[in-house]
Amino acid sequence: MGKAEEGVTSQELLSERLPLLCQEAAPSPTHLSQEEVVRQASMAPWPRLRSALLCLLVGLFACMLAMAVLLLVKMLQLRSALPWWQKAAFYQLPVTSFRDSNGDGRGDLEGVRHQVDQLPDLSIQALVLGPILEGGRDNLTRVCSSYGSLEQLQALVAHGHEKGIHILLELPAWEEGPDPATDDHNRTAQAFQGVMQFWQEQGVDGFLVAKDPAWRLDVVLNAWSELDQQTQRDHREARVLMIWDQSGTCNVSHWMSRQVIFACHLLGAEKNLTAQDLAQRVDGAVRHARGPWPSWTVPKGLPSIADLGQILGVLLFTLPGVPLLQGGEGSPIPLDKEMMENGSSGHPQAKLYRSLLALRAKSSPLQGRDFAPLPLADHCQEDTFAFLRPGSCAGHLVILNLGSQPCLLDLRYRGFPSRAQVLFSTHPEPPQSDIDMERVQLVPRQAILLRVPRGYRQ
Repeated sequence: MGKAEEGVTSQELLSERLPLLCQEAAPSPTHLSQEEVVRQASMAPWPRLRSALLCLLVGLFACMLAMAVLLLVKMLQLRSALPWWQKAAFYQLPVTSFRDSNGDGRGDLEGVRHQVDQLPDLSIQALVLGPILEGGRDNLTRVCSSYGSLEQLQALVAHGHEKGIHILLELPAWEEGPDPATDDHNRTAQAFQGVMQFWQEQGVDGFLVAKDPAWRLDVVLNAWSELDQQTQRDHREARVLMIWDQSGTCNVSHWMSRQVIFACHLLGAEKNLTAQDLAQRVDGAVRHARGPWPSWTVPKGLPSIADLGQILGVLLFTLPGVPLLQGGEGSPIPLDKEMMENGSSGHPQAKLYRSLLALRAKSSPLQGRDFAPLPLADHCQEDTFAFLRPGSCAGHLVILNLGSQPCLLDLRYRGFPSRAQVLFSTHPEPPQSDIDMERVQLVPRQAILLRVPRGYRQ
């Protein structure tokens, strides 16, 4: 018995240690059926969690959409926040270029009324009439009879407004000025304020006056400051005073508010355009954010330097501020109906001016005064002038080679993309729709305008 019990015990122990090869396998756990899984899922909190996540996703999408709409509205508000005179293209029409409407051999206001019709097609929004007022402090509310009457000027202003054109008057020069230390100076300023107020009541949108002599500019600025404050109090449409520095120095030597445009010649008395001089001239005009609004004009009688006119034309329409085009004989854009219809103005820069006027009118980065100079770390940096006109979604990059040698630039180090769209080039041959930013090659006296996305490093 003892052996038997010992044998059983040993067999039981052996069976516990060895795998059950011949025994029936234990039943595996039962898997849930599809119906049971559905029933269990409906009893768990998953539907509520899924609904909560879906609501959260929809809410996040709605918030992102609302932020995008608000950003778009804000961008449009910033663009439209500029008054008309801070984004317009101005055209100065001398009296010698007024059209003759009655065949007496002299241009007149009625003839100018027909010339106004050409401005919208040229993307020009403001017309500065040459001096049509009688000279002297006491005659500045009278129109010279040789050019027309007050009623004709009123009709011209009304017609311009119908066409979306603002009309400015160029104030004539008068010789002797009052002593600033006397009461006569104050009376002159008050009289001048009355003159400006009179013309504003006739619908005139602003005035142009030469910077020199200094005493006259003092009188004009004092009168304008008082009148501008009154205009703001009455919440009337903005008017503008344009100061034209014809000396070529581009020096703001007087205090001027932001409600004033200060027009400079792009080319100084030296008649030589270098990158350093150009950078200094532009910096002086845009340095003070609360200073006058910058404006640029191309002087007449340029030296016969190859492609200089094209370079200046590009600068005229791409620098911060507003362009002032000079009309009259030799103008790239003459207000002559027959020439415009035939496209035969004969000026070598006519096509360039028309193209850049149209481009500027539809390009928000080229409007306003946002401006960032772009130093270039290349071997030809002394001959190149480059700057950015930032925009909300994309900016415009302007590069000019002012030297007499070709220039090869690598702009990838500035954070620009590998390629950029070519908006304009003074040397379009061969034609290019985009350009490799690692190999931007410019021939001598070439200017190029590129569209670049945001995200570049300044």
